[in-house]
Amino acid sequence: MDSSDIQILDCHQHFIDARRLHYPVFAQRSAGFEALVGDYSALPRVYLLEDYERDCGALNVAGTVWAEFISDNPVSEVQWAEELVQASDRPTGMIARVEFQSPDLDRTLDSYAMMHHVRCVRQHLGWHPTNASLRFASRPDLLSDAAWRRGLESLRHRNLVCEFEIFASQLPDLAAVAAAYPDLQFVLPVMGWPIDLTNDGQAAWKRSLAKVGECPNVAVKIFALECIFGLSWTVPQVRPWILQTIDIFGPSRCMFASHMPICKLACSIEQLYAAYIEVIRDFSMSEKRQLLHDTATEVYRLPAAPERSAKAVGP
Repeated sequence: MDSSDIQILDCHQHFIDARRLHYPVFAQRSAGFEALVGDYSALPRVYLLEDYERDCGALNVAGTVWAEFISDNPVSEVQWAEELVQASDRPTGMIARVEFQSPDLDRTLDSYAMMHHVRCVRQHLGWHPTNASLRFASRPDLLSDAAWRRGLESLRHRNLVCEFEIFASQLPDLAAVAAAYPDLQFVLPVMGWPIDLTNDGQAAWKRSLAKVGECPNVAVKIFALECIFGLSWTVPQVRPWILQTIDIFGPSRCMFASHMPICKLACSIEQLYAAYIEVIRDFSMSEKRQLLHDTATEVYRLPAAPERSAKAVGP
């Protein structure tokens, strides 16, 4: 089997419909979103299953994991997406939004339990140390807050994966949380979101990421390169960061994703996966399968995909 035969489990993509849902990021200019990707006026206000299918082109996408897109009604957004993904013949997981400090947490989790495709919940906890526009949490210290942690304990009997979007400066706090809750499965998006791309910054990120990697209950998602390195990122630029992430966690705890349709601001999904394939070209076939499909299938507890025709994904 060569790379063109590998199935893909795209474990982070969005569907959007601003006709049905209200997204604050579209209602008015978001300084935080612009700080990540610049002018996002080209981002579609409606992006549905058929749009994603068309954009995938020749890729052999066997399944996906849909992620919420910060609407002002998280439960309604997930209910809408649950209806939408029923039309797909691919195994599909869903990532819903929570606030672990909310008094309505149990009610929200009960609502998600009624939806067949919800596999994971996430909270946006990013708190940039110097850029106020990149502070997406209500406070910088939630990961160490006792009341917040009591909310996290609500997942213990719900069979849900947990994700936190944080910046590299917050990785030590995540390591402490993961160590305190070894019975929960955590996912770290965006390679731990490096924010200092200098040599010193990369060394600090790697040290902190290694501490998280010591926790066997944490897996990492590699995606959103445009949010780390800018819209003009290159394979030589991202290769060392990706390979260092995989070196720390191993292919059995790493997974590639697209971030569609946001990644389209930088490149097509086919170009993105060609870049991933190029970075891991020297890996064994079993390792490539893990990174592109198997790890995500296991972490998000998705059923086996039906047989689909093989399509090219790159060299």
